[in-house]
This record gives sequence, C-alpha cells and structure tokens, in this order.
Amino acid sequence: MVRPRASTLRSLGDVLGLSRVELEQLMHESGGEAQDSGLRVEVLGPLRVFVDGTVIDPGSETQRVLLALLSLSPNTPVARDVLVESVWREQPGFGTVDSLQSRVSRLRRRLQGTGADGDGVLTAARGGYQLTVAESQHDLLVYRGLLGRARRAKENGELTEACGLYAEALGLWRGEPLEGLGAVQPHPVVVGLGHEYRAVVVEYAAVACDVGRYPDVLPLLQRVGEAEPLHEAVHAALMIALAGSGQQAAALNVFDTLRRRLSSELGADPGPELSGAYQRVLRQEVSQPERASVSAHRQLPPDIADFSGREAELNELHEMLPSADGGTAVTIGLIEGMGGVGKTKLAVRFAHQLLAEGRYADQQLYVDLRGHADQPPADPSAVLASFLRLLGVASDQIPPSLDERASLYRDRLYGKNVLVLLDNADGEDQVLPLLPASPTNFVLITSRRALALDGARSLPLDVFTQCEARELLVRVVNPARVAAEPAAVDQVVELCGGLPLAVALAGRRLQSRPAWGFAELAARLEETGDRLGELAAGSRKLHAVFDLSYAALSADERRMFRLCGLYPGDDFSVPAAAALAELPPLSVRRLLDRLVDEHLIGMVTGQAYRLHDLLVAYARDVAEKEETEQSRRAALGRLLDFYLHTAAEAARRLQPNRIEMELAGTAPAHAPALPTRQDAKQWLDAERANLIAAVTVAAEQGWPVHAWQLTRSLREYLHLYGFSHDQDWVRTHEAALAAAVAAKDARGEALTRMDLAAAYMNHGRNEDARQHLSSALEFHRSVEDHDLETSTLGSLGRLCHRLGEFGEALRYLRQAAALCAGRDSYSEGVVCSQVGLVLTALGEATDALANYQRGLVLARLSGNTAGEAAVLADIGDCYRRLGRHAEALDHVQQALKVATDNGLLPKVAYAKYRLGNVYRELGRVDEAMATMTEALRIARSAGGSVSESEVLVDLGVTYRDIGDLTTAYSLFDQGLRLAIKHGERYQEARGLNELAELHRCAARAELAQDHWRRARDLFDELGTPEAREIREFTRSIAN
Repeated sequence: MVRPRASTLRSLGDVLGLSRVELEQLMHESGGEAQDSGLRVEVLGPLRVFVDGTVIDPGSETQRVLLALLSLSPNTPVARDVLVESVWREQPGFGTVDSLQSRVSRLRRRLQGTGADGDGVLTAARGGYQLTVAESQHDLLVYRGLLGRARRAKENGELTEACGLYAEALGLWRGEPLEGLGAVQPHPVVVGLGHEYRAVVVEYAAVACDVGRYPDVLPLLQRVGEAEPLHEAVHAALMIALAGSGQQAAALNVFDTLRRRLSSELGADPGPELSGAYQRVLRQEVSQPERASVSAHRQLPPDIADFSGREAELNELHEMLPSADGGTAVTIGLIEGMGGVGKTKLAVRFAHQLLAEGRYADQQLYVDLRGHADQPPADPSAVLASFLRLLGVASDQIPPSLDERASLYRDRLYGKNVLVLLDNADGEDQVLPLLPASPTNFVLITSRRALALDGARSLPLDVFTQCEARELLVRVVNPARVAAEPAAVDQVVELCGGLPLAVALAGRRLQSRPAWGFAELAARLEETGDRLGELAAGSRKLHAVFDLSYAALSADERRMFRLCGLYPGDDFSVPAAAALAELPPLSVRRLLDRLVDEHLIGMVTGQAYRLHDLLVAYARDVAEKEETEQSRRAALGRLLDFYLHTAAEAARRLQPNRIEMELAGTAPAHAPALPTRQDAKQWLDAERANLIAAVTVAAEQGWPVHAWQLTRSLREYLHLYGFSHDQDWVRTHEAALAAAVAAKDARGEALTRMDLAAAYMNHGRNEDARQHLSSALEFHRSVEDHDLETSTLGSLGRLCHRLGEFGEALRYLRQAAALCAGRDSYSEGVVCSQVGLVLTALGEATDALANYQRGLVLARLSGNTAGEAAVLADIGDCYRRLGRHAEALDHVQQALKVATDNGLLPKVAYAKYRLGNVYRELGRVDEAMATMTEALRIARSAGGSVSESEVLVDLGVTYRDIGDLTTAYSLFDQGLRLAIKHGERYQEARGLNELAELHRCAARAELAQDHWRRARDLFDELGTPEAREIREFTRSIAN
C-alpha cells in the first residue's frame, strides 16, 4: 500500500484548515508521520529537546548554546565563524574551528545516543552547520505555520477560525525565547521574536474582540501588559478586552495608570492608538457579547501558570479524543495516580488546550468530587442538580431522584460539544451517574484510585523526570537561582522523589526565602529527619495529602501499608510482605493489589511492588505512631528470618557441598520454592539489593547472627556471578563483622573475616585480607574445625599466589591438601587447581598439569561447576605452554561452554582470556585481540579469577606481535600500574619485562636495561624461570 508523504498531508491540512491536533491525527492514521517522528526541538521558552516524547539533555552549556543558535535558523546553514564568535563570546580566544567541530560531534553523539539520527539532523553545509528538521519537529516552525494560517483566515473574514489559530500559535510559547541561555539573548532572532510575540498578541486581541471573545484574550493581555508596562498597543487592546468583559472602570484605570507612567518615565503623552481606545471605552462603544449566559457554562478552573512538563502525557490524552467518525459512545479519559502527582493540573491544562483548539466550545462542566478530601465525597445527585441548573434547568424543574436527574442531564448534553471534567473521583458508583451519553461529549476524570469504568482509557501518571522537575523549579523560583546550583537542585529533586507537589512546595519555600539556597534546602530535607514536615508552604502540606489517602483505607489495608514502610529495601515481593505481616501470601497479594488500586504502592514487575520514597517516609511515620515498638521489631525479625533461611537454601542450590550453618531465627511458613540452581539464581538476582539492605538492618538494629549468616549465604553468589567488584560486598561484610565483634560471637567473627578477606582481595586490599585470614585461621585451629581451617588455608594460598609469594602459597596449599585429602572432594579439588597455578608460575608445567587434571576430576565429582570451568581453562593454558595447541584449544573452549551455560560471568572472562592466548600462538591474531578485549571488559565489570593486569599485559603482547607498538606500550603501562597498585608482583615483573623490550626496540637502551634489571630482581625474589631468561637474553644482546 502506498502511503502519502508527510508534506502532502500538511498541504492538505492547510487547504482544509485543519488544526494542529486534527492534522497530527490525520498523519497518524495515514502513516505519514514516520518521517517526523522522534526528534522535537523547542525554542519558544527554555531550550528543550525531545526524542520520542522523552526530554534529553544536550550536554554542556556550550553545547546548549550551539544547539540554540542552530535552532534559531532551522534548515539554514549557519557559518562557522558566526557560531564560534557567538558560542565563545564570553571566552574570547577559546573558540576555534576545531573546538567547534568537537562540540558539534559531541552534540551529534547526544542525539544518536537517544535514538535520533544525529548525523542526519546536524550536518555540515556551505562553510557551516545546519539543523535539519521537519516543520512538526520544531516549535518555531509550527508557530510560523499556524500564524500564517491565522492571518490568511483573518484576511478571508473567517474571524472565529482565525481566533482558534492565533490561540494555538501563542499557546506554543512557554516563556521568553531560549530563556535561561544568556549567551543567545542578544541574537537578532531572539530579540525579534520577543517583539513579534507582543505584536501577535495585539493582532489576536483585535480579532477576538471583533467577534466578542473578550474573556479569551483578557488573561493573555494582562500578563503581557505586566511584562511591558509602557507598551501602548498592548494596553489599548487590554482596555478594549476589559470593557467588552463588562469591566469599564478597570479599563479606564488602565489608561490613567499608563498615562501617568508615560509622563513620569518618558515625558510623553498617550499616542493615537491608546487615546482612541480610551475614547471608545469612555463613550461605551465597545460592544458586549450577545450571549451573557455563556459564562455560566464555562466552569473550568483557571489554567496553571507554572505548569511544566507532561508533554508525553498531553499527547497521550490527545490520542484519547474521538476520531473523525465519532462512533456512537461517549469518550472517557481517566488520569490516575498517587496524591501530589499532578493529576488535576494535567487535566486542567489539557482542558484549556482543547478550548484553545476550538474543541468542546459549547459547554465545559467541572466538579471536585472530593474523593480524597477533608469533607465527605460529593453526592452525585447533588452534583447533577448543580449541573442541571448550569444547563438552564430551573430549580423547581429538577427531578427528585438520582436516575431521573441523570436522564435529564444526558438529554441536555446530547449532541452538544461538551467537556465534563470530574476531578478527584471517589469511585465508580459516584462517577457513573455523571457520565453523559453523546459521542460529541468528552469526559475527563482524575482519581487516586484505579476505576473500573467500561470504555474508559486510563493514563497512570508517574512522578516527574529530572528535567521536568527542574523546569518546574525554574518557573516557581527563577531561572538564575536554579542555574546557580545545579547539583543542589538535583539533590532537592531526588529528595522530593520527583513528586510534582513535593517539588512545587520545595520551590515555594525557596521563593519565599530569598536568603536560602538549594543547598540549604537539601540539607534541611536530608538532615531534619522530618522530610514530610519540611515539604510544606503556607497551608499546603504534603503530609496532609497523604493523610487523606491513608484515611480512605480499611483497617487491614492500613496495617499492610504501615508495615511496608518498615521494609529495608526498595522492591518487595509477596512472600517478603507475607513475612512482614505474618499473613498467608494470598491474603497479602489481595491487600497489596488494593493498595496498588489506591496508588499508595506501585507494581514494578508482576512479582515486585514498591513505595515512592516519600510514601516510605509517611508509612514509617504512621507505623511509629500506630504500631508498638514490639510489633515493629517482630515484623522486622520475621522478615530477616525469611531472607536468611531463603538465602541459605538458595546458596545450597548454587554450591551443594559448602559448609552448613545452624541458622538463626525461625524458618518462614511461606518461603518460595527453589528446586533448581537456576531458580535459586533468579531469586537471588531479584532480591540482591534487598538482601544487602537486610544485612545492614540486621547489623545495626540488633540481629548480629542474622547479619553474618546472611553475608555467609551471599558469598558464593556474589563471587560466582560477577559481583566481586561490588562495594556492597565490602560494606555488608564490614557491617556484619562489626556486629559479630560487638556481640562477642567468635565463630561468626571468624567466618565473616574469611568472607571479608575475599572481598578485600577483589579490591586489591591484600594486607587487610591477610590480617583477617590469619585471625580466622587462628580461631579455626583453636576449635579444631578442620573444614574451615582447610578453607582458610586455601584462601591464604590464593592470596600468596596473587602476591607472587609462591613458596608461601605452596606451603599453605599443601597444608590444606593434607587436611582434606580423601574426605572432602570439593575442597581437595580447589586446592589441587590452586597448586597447579603456582607450579605453572614456577615453570613446572608437567607437574602443574597433573594437579589440574586431578582438580578437574574432583570438581566434576563434587558438582563444582565454577571450579570445573576454571580448571579446564587452566589445563588449556598448560597445554599451550607445552606446545600442544590442539589440546589447549579444545580444553579452553570446553571451559568457555561450561561457564557460559551456567551464567558464570567471571569464569567466562577467565576462559576468554585463556582462549585469547591460545589464539595468539595459533596465529589467529584478530580473534585473539577480540577475545581478550572482551575478557578485559568482563573482568573490569565482574571481577573474578582473572586479574585485569594480566589480561592487559597479554593483550599488549598480542599488539606487539602485530607491530602496533604504541598500543602495546599503553597496555603494558596500564597493566604495570594496576599490578603495582594491587601488589601483584608477578604481573608487575611481567609488565616491566615487556616494557623493557619495547624500550629496546625504540633505541632507549638505558630505559630498557633499567626495566630488565627491575624485572629480573622481582623474578629472582619470586623464584620463577623468567629471571634466568632475562639474564641470558640481556647477555646475548650485549655481545
């Protein structure tokens, strides 16, 4: 099927006189919007860039200025020297063509990173750069198009149509052009747009007054008049609009005020235009609108001056409007969300947009149904009586019954273009009688509850994005104060949780306290312990808004909500909430679903729920007031029991042969089933953040055994699946250790020291790790716990191997081997593999291979999948060193398959690193570089068996072998620095050795000799064969 082009549809829209919304609907239905979808640039107010309805940040101030300059001349090249001069006006000497090109490239990447075609939008053209956009992608172009159509309609005598187009065009203005970007304010286009705006307002006012639509332009003229106190044309139009609205005295007062101002400030008298308006008002020549009763039908609350954001939501509401064929049913839109999220503001703004577009002009009805208020919900029968009186029905003609009133109401609205705004609805029973029946009507409902209304289209409203919240603060406070403290502004927004009401209240507090900065407000919100109390301005209090929602709940729902506030993590599951509440999961799910319907909690996934940050604070507040300390502590204790016992079961699934513990607390009555390893991993993945939070709560609030047993249960998971670099491992174990020490729990202390040592090793804190392992070893020997003694000796051996203390490593590992031989296949397999690594470093490849092969048999026998993957990779590396490349490749590929199949990301990195070395020796250099680069990426994010420094050194060797000495030098240098930082002396010696060879190739003999000497001395200390090889090589080149 051939679809019309977007340009063809726009031309058709001009011919038919379609509004912007009607044109967008036509393009959507015909598929013609595809070329214009994605990017949208707005300059009629603060600079904004949208991609697919999402606001994006153009980057630095320089990049914002650059984009603004290009946006002022869309589809027209702007010369490079003009851009350089304008962008770096305040920093002469810093701007060059090269720096301009760099900023353009960064701007392109910003657009590309969001899905827009950055290369296609920003292009080089005729000695400069050009922003290429379609008309619908740029608000200035849309404004120009609407303005042209408005003027043509005026010339053709179609004044009502012209009014709608002028209103739509001026409605695109969100403030001064490019407000907040001082560097572009002197630009001729910016200055001209300001003058043009005032002139167009006067044009619109003249047309509107000619057709008697004085109230439509009065607020606009008043705003512009306040901003331009000496603009005679604006004040002349304002006088006419006031007089036409029946405010003759106010109109004459405008003239007197301006006359005095002109005299005192300019020494001038009023001009002909202002004097003419004065004479018309004085002689009462301004005609009054014929239909005085219309004002009774326009019941919408005033539009909100500081409304900001919600562009995507407004577009979604537009999509709810009935299509051209109308259908036979009334259209119902439902805006729902938590208290303070801005439902009413959005509904009112949308309603006013509809009026500006000329929709639903016959009548607009509004009522606050008081669904969540300090008064009883509105009675639908009383609401209908009020509506009927507004519709012209005499009081004595209004029927007594609800059904009769609803029937008459539907009859009076049928066939008319009517907008009905039902705000703050309580429930379906309240709303249903208020629904009209005509397809020409549109009903917009707001509610904190999820209402089940047949045929209604729902728009769940979320909190503000960071950009939307900043925009609101700009409007409420002022642009300069927001721009002065960007980091503190972001902190305030974060502490408000992005909730629009909270952000607005924070802004109002700053507005009324000029001495305060955003940093002071952020400190108060963070430090007082009463964030909800701080979020108040005048009589408006966030706490009171939440009180109304809480009061509407049943007793069971209130208890569930309170207890959810005690939850230490972010997202929580039904089983976790069931433990908190000590209720069956089915009952808890029903309660949580009711709270979701009330928008007091949200669903993150089908299995996870979450409270907004401010609702967490509110729930904890009411829990402290309504739950005893004993009941709160009991609830937390049940939750910690749930997490400890379930995490320990998951750990057993991951590593069946690990050491068992006698768990604290009571096993939960409703724990999730974890029959397989994969089930266990999925549960741990979903609950990781919550488990870490639970450790902190247990350690800080008096459950020390829970704390260290939870960390013990998490250790294998964190190690196996790529979280060894995560600081959470360190923080939780430090907290658990402090709790165990304080509780004088010697066994818990020793076990936690072992696990904390593993975390420290992953972060290069080797001496701290040695200290903790030594303390743990002393305890395990004192109580003759040979299993834990074996494990600790193995960890000390691994630490010494990493530090290049190969003799000490073998001593520890052989002690461990003697303890576990023949009775613990898991530990024996791990020790054999570790011995193989040390022997490999010492150049004893044959003995190493025997240990690896024994380790492989034991790993498979004990079900140690991670150990199997690692030792297969080590066997492959050993075969590589022995020159048996086919066997090397086979074993390393087996290792990669085992690691990948089991999701063991650190072992994937280890196998890829080993595979890269095999590829290099087989001459498959491209594969070697790609594989080792990927190993390096994974190692940096997931940690594990392979150290970053050894991958860097071997990747450098690969680049050296293909002659890319510059890249090789960089990689060797990075590897050397990391090895020194982490105390990895063997890798340090390797890095020095490789750098020495590069210095030799570059004829830097002294540097080469110095590096070789340092490498040789280290290898000598380590007892490795490389020391002899360096001596022989340096002797040979000396001769």
